[in-house]
Amino acid sequence: MRDWKYIAYLTLLVVLLASLFLSKSKQYDWTVTLSHDDKDPYGTYAFNQVLPTVVTSPVINSYQTLYELKDSLSSGENIIVIASSFGPAQEDTEVLLNFIKEGGSALISANYFFGVFADTLGLTTRDFYFEGENTLELNDTTSLHFVSPIMDSTRQFHFRMSNMNQYISDVDSAEATTLVKNDNHQPVAVKIKLGKGLLLVNCTPMAFTNIHLLNAQNHEFVSALLSYLPPVKTTRTEYYHVGRMETATPLRFVLTNEPLRWAYYLTIISLLLFMVFEAKRKQRIIPVIKPLQNSTLEFVATIGNLYYQQGDHKNIAEKKIQFFFEQIRQHYWVTTQHRDEGFMTMLIRKSGVPETTVRNLMALIQSISSKEKISAEELVELNKALEKFNQKK
Repeated sequence: MRDWKYIAYLTLLVVLLASLFLSKSKQYDWTVTLSHDDKDPYGTYAFNQVLPTVVTSPVINSYQTLYELKDSLSSGENIIVIASSFGPAQEDTEVLLNFIKEGGSALISANYFFGVFADTLGLTTRDFYFEGENTLELNDTTSLHFVSPIMDSTRQFHFRMSNMNQYISDVDSAEATTLVKNDNHQPVAVKIKLGKGLLLVNCTPMAFTNIHLLNAQNHEFVSALLSYLPPVKTTRTEYYHVGRMETATPLRFVLTNEPLRWAYYLTIISLLLFMVFEAKRKQRIIPVIKPLQNSTLEFVATIGNLYYQQGDHKNIAEKKIQFFFEQIRQHYWVTTQHRDEGFMTMLIRKSGVPETTVRNLMALIQSISSKEKISAEELVELNKALEKFNQKK
């Protein structure tokens, strides 16, 4: 088998790459994505798996704005938004509040609220981590507990303090009820009755991430908070944190999944190696074709030597003089029919050559033209004078 070496090389390469990927340790990405398909610490993959069992209804993940979801939402359904900050546009805010007033329910969890939504509800959150004088003496962990009579208020759920340092300082609604407080007795989750529906506002979105949800019994905290939502169809939009991240093409879907991505890369590398080896094996030898030689210079040299050997210096000088005047006509547009004082003045001005050089050259040309024969020395003198004129151009 003639190609066994190439097949062996490709097989060895695939085995080495597979061994490398299987042996390397898992590297976690600590970016706060809050994405439903992210299994890293600050993704919400675990929450996305728990959510259908809590609401006991279908869950739809979307990357659209609330305004874009307007026509697909029905009264009595649920909306969930988990983001670092929440400040929707006026159109989105109107859709959300009207949806709730008509009987829908919504859970909005964010560290900060701003814009029309916050102004309408008079909602303000603050950071207790940098309040007070004993900031450096704070513990690494904090706890959350329910204060609603229907919940066990003695149950403490512990979280990393750096992720749970927000609290709701103000909410301008007579229908607002505090559901959850932190260990500083500050509210972190409130329930607001709007028309026929219900709005849950929470300022600890990190509680829904994988690293916290899977720690101890914190999943019970999330389940208890979600229990305030009715068991109906639920739509979760991630637009307000990750933006529009829908998979638009099959290739994008492949590149966003690590196993498929590496399979794609291996396939491309294998094809390139195959093409390189096949092209090297089958390419024919390209013959070297010598370019045609330019014999013009050789012809000129031959003719010049012929004139010089015959001693016809006057003929050579006349041809050089004719070529010089042809250059004058083409380059400076000066007529050479009358070689008088006006001609020399015009040539000096247009060429920029010193007057002495021009007058000496014209005197030499006039002297050679008046003679029937010239010597080799006079021919050499003419050639030098012409070269001096050309160098000054």
